[in-house]
Amino acid sequence: MNESAEVAILGAGIGGLTLAAQLQSRNIPFRVYEQAPGLSEIGAGLGLWSNATRCLSQIGVGESFWAEHGCEVQSAEIASASGRVLSHCDVRPVVEKLGTRSYVVHRADLHRAIAGKVSPESIELGKKLVCLEQLDNGVVLQFADGSRSSAAIAVGADGLHSRVRAGLFGEDAPHYSGQTCYRGIAQREIDERHVLREIQGKGPRAAVIPLDDRRVYWWTTEAAPEGGCRSPEDEKAHLLALFADWAFGVPEVIAATPADAILRNDLYDRPPLPSWSRGRVTLLGDAAHPTTPNLGQGACMAIEDAYCLGNLLERDVEPGAAFSRYESIRKRHCEGIVKASRRFGWIGGWSDPLAVRLREVLMATTPEFAVRRSLEKNIAPSFSI
Repeated sequence: MNESAEVAILGAGIGGLTLAAQLQSRNIPFRVYEQAPGLSEIGAGLGLWSNATRCLSQIGVGESFWAEHGCEVQSAEIASASGRVLSHCDVRPVVEKLGTRSYVVHRADLHRAIAGKVSPESIELGKKLVCLEQLDNGVVLQFADGSRSSAAIAVGADGLHSRVRAGLFGEDAPHYSGQTCYRGIAQREIDERHVLREIQGKGPRAAVIPLDDRRVYWWTTEAAPEGGCRSPEDEKAHLLALFADWAFGVPEVIAATPADAILRNDLYDRPPLPSWSRGRVTLLGDAAHPTTPNLGQGACMAIEDAYCLGNLLERDVEPGAAFSRYESIRKRHCEGIVKASRRFGWIGGWSDPLAVRLREVLMATTPEFAVRRSLEKNIAPSFSI
């Protein structure tokens, strides 16, 4: 790309800032526009598999960050609510083959680390996009505060309810999965430091995952009407009742979390778009391919998208050619993850006793090599660095 060109990045989440860090390291002019008044990330824990950690290491978020903030994933399990481990997979042979390790981190820690690789002067806050106009030689951005900006190309990294996506392809509602998710951080020690375990009951699901020696990240899901809401105290009481007899410390970590610190989010994805790009504008992360979190790949895919796109924009090619190559590398893989995550969440949410029994038998009889092969397919890089 010509050095005088500028890339406008809409959204300063993990994907947008990864792209910004990648462009900055390659001396490609860019500007990030974030609608929030401050640069912060709301969330709890986050899984970073090998496909994402190798990209992060290239922008300078590497070993020192993992040593301070990451808990390495060495094994993955599926268990029943009563405490029976149904499926166990040693993750280490997979990550050794792929060349980079996998971790669980606090989302805010990761966001802060990536933001630290981006010049603060290149980020504008309080910039809510109103409309985007494409010209022959660039794009013009109109913001709610009345300001306007222009750039050679624009990248929508503005999440599930992307204004850039809506401007390119029209307004449409995301697909509600039928499940809502509760998340929190509890101050609690845990013996099994490196196990990523999902616990499946008769409909609800849960996990308790260590972040470090003092904190655990937990999440639960249940089938619920879209848009439901209770007071923080009622939400916590509901969860304590729903998971009262679950194994692996689920009720204990819920009890140890302040009610007003428990997050509730309905889980969504979207059907695939025919294309992520139009003219001088493209999408990445949840703006392009929002997914349910069942495979832990949402942030990982955004990071990979950003790194891949940044590499392509470094080359002296027209935006259309760069975007076409970007989609040819990333689109099929990401759509496969979205579909597989939806299927995994559906099976995990079965509530009929016979269906639950069938699921447990299938989990218990699936050989570890088959589980490991499936994991490798999900977390293997889709492009070379």
